[in-house]
Amino acid sequence: MKTVTIGDVLTNEQLELCRALYPDHQRIRDEVIKPNMEAINRNLGQENDAGYLAYAIIYAIESAGSAPS
Repeated sequence: MKTVTIGDVLTNEQLELCRALYPDHQRIRDEVIKPNMEAINRNLGQENDAGYLAYAIIYAIESAGSAPS
């Protein structure tokens, strides 16, 4: 099993945009993940599901305690 960090999925700028959109799954998916799927898939070495990645990003934001208040 390959370990993936959030830095493998998003740039710092994209992560900040996700934090600003948090917790809106659809906007994170549509405005951040989908437009960058080609680069994300290339970085991760496989095809990925934008919806699943959006949920994973929300989980990572919550787990890191960096969700906006």
